[in-house]
Order: sequence, then C-alpha cells, then structure tokens
Amino acid sequence: MPNRNSPIYRGLDHICRVLTLLAMLMLALMTVLVVGQVILRNLFDLGLPWADELSRVSNIALVFFVVPALMLHNRHIAIDLLYSALRPRGKAILRTANYILITAFSGVFLFALYKFLLRAGKFSTPSMGLSNLVVYAPAVIAIVLLAAVAIYRLVTGTEPAAHHEEADDNNDEDDSGDNNDAIDTAATIAVSREEPRP
Repeated sequence: MPNRNSPIYRGLDHICRVLTLLAMLMLALMTVLVVGQVILRNLFDLGLPWADELSRVSNIALVFFVVPALMLHNRHIAIDLLYSALRPRGKAILRTANYILITAFSGVFLFALYKFLLRAGKFSTPSMGLSNLVVYAPAVIAIVLLAAVAIYRLVTGTEPAAHHEEADDNNDEDDSGDNNDAIDTAATIAVSREEPRP
C-alpha cells in the first residue's frame, strides 16, 4: 500500500503542484499573447514577432509541465479495458510493465534530447534571443520528474494516488456526515430539554 506521508511522495507532489501552477501561468500568458496578436493585427495592422515566439515557448512549457502531475495522481487519459478485465495479480504485472516502459521511454527521450541540444543549444531564437537550452528546459525538467515518479511507483510498488485520494475524500464525506448527524442529535436533545414539561 502507498504511503502518501512519505517524504519522497510529498516531495514529488510538491514539485508537481509547483509545475502545475507554472503550467496554468503559461496557459494564461499564451492566451493573452494570442488574443493580443489577433487584436493588433486586425485593428492596428501591427504584429509582434516576439509574442508569437513567446507563445510557442509557453506552449512547450504548458504541455510538459503537467505530464508528471498527471502521472503521479493518475489523471491522464487511459483506456482501461484490458486493465479492468484483469485480476489483481494481472493488474500488478501490467502496472509494473507500464512503469518500466515509462522509465525506458524517459531515458531514451533524455538521451535523444541531449544529442539534439549538443548542436541546437548553440543557437538562439530569432526574435527574443533565447537560448535553445532555455526553450527546451521545461521538457528536460518534466521528463526527469516523470522518470522519478515511474521509478518511485516501480520501487515502492504503490498504486496510483487517485484511488487513495478518492478514498480519502469519501472518508472525509463520511466523517462530515457523522459530524452533521452528531450536531443534529445534540440540537434535538437541547430542544427537548428546553420544551416545558406538562
């Protein structure tokens, strides 16, 4: 069973939440830039090349920053026809194979990106002059964290966090329901005590 209070899980969760917040900021920035470009070009016949470039960089960061969080909290889109048809042992084997493949993919991706940036890292973007190392930094950060999440799941044998978050939410709802019942009972007793006796 997973231990959501472990330092490793809490560290991964904290980093994923920070990246998710950054992704939301990138989405807001990209929206402002695209809408602004449309308004400037149609109303004022004016274009800002740096805005298009910054919008593309924001798009890259937006896509990659949310990947580790989706993996950690099991929020990604998945087709579970095979998974749901398996028995618990088969599900465990499939999860293990999945994490191994994700770890292998992360390693291949990082190696390929490293080979690519050996040359591309020497160049900068035309409008803003940003180094390609900065442009592709979100991809590196996200894939490294994705590999860390997969390895954590693989080594500890933990299940996706979403199931346990839902269980915790249900427990919280049950607890709140019990508290409400207790409050109603206490209120009924108090009213009955205040009613005058015949």
